[in-house]
Amino acid sequence: MKAKGLPARSTSAIRLGGLLLVCLLPLSCDTGTFDPFDNGERYFTLFGYLDERESEHTLRVIPLSRFPAEITDPSEPQASIDGVVTSTDVRTGVVTRWNHRLDRLDDGNYGHVFRGRFQVRPGRTYRVEITRNDGKVTAAETTIPRFPVTVPDPDTLFFPYEVSPDSALTQEVHLPGIVSPWEIYLDYDLQGTWVRVPYGRSGSRTEDGWKITVELNRDAVKMREVLGIPPGGRLPLLHAISISVRALDDSWDPPAGEFDPEVLAQPGVLSNVELGYGFWGGIGSYIYTWRAPGLN
Repeated sequence: MKAKGLPARSTSAIRLGGLLLVCLLPLSCDTGTFDPFDNGERYFTLFGYLDERESEHTLRVIPLSRFPAEITDPSEPQASIDGVVTSTDVRTGVVTRWNHRLDRLDDGNYGHVFRGRFQVRPGRTYRVEITRNDGKVTAAETTIPRFPVTVPDPDTLFFPYEVSPDSALTQEVHLPGIVSPWEIYLDYDLQGTWVRVPYGRSGSRTEDGWKITVELNRDAVKMREVLGIPPGGRLPLLHAISISVRALDDSWDPPAGEFDPEVLAQPGVLSNVELGYGFWGGIGSYIYTWRAPGLN
């Protein structure tokens, strides 16, 4: 299935990476300088995540040293880094060495960015380590979310026959076991043509998961836009709806389910790094499709 109206994945990655920057940098960069002999045995700030849908992953690393954190020119001393990044699949023991590059950042400064190419698996735990030449190590672990038995409520199509997307029909959908979605999409099958409608992180937390409200009439506006049908023009009947969720692992589930930078920037709220600062998370995927009777 290929849905029209599908946004580039990099857009989501930029938004999520930007959120990590806003939330985590205040924890480690209040003064901009550090004494490597008086840093509480913390050696690096890192932030990034592993995504089940991607084969290349990125990790931003900031050494904690007596030099300023900002790198304005590649010739500055802090433009080089004493650190090797590796990640390990804890189950299999497979180790991947990540490649380093000094990247130009959005603010015009430079930053140390490491990239690793490998496919992550749901349910697996991965450990990343940044090792200095003197053997000092900053590390973090993350587990990719897995949803082997997650069935939405309702688990059958919430209309008993093919309907017009212009119907005023709405339906609350409960997703048990998905406590922290990052992005939600609804894909609509209009007689063989799939149209994707982004729902973002809409909805709210429940005792055992997440709930959202599907609104056909509102989504019909997006369907016409993608299919090039003028307002009021007839849309094909709806055969099926597929829900796609990019879900965060439990370790970075925000308080009350809300990504509030002012809350997340408080010490200890969002951090899983050993002997360092920052955060390393995991993103898993969940998909479920409701089909009209007789079309299964």
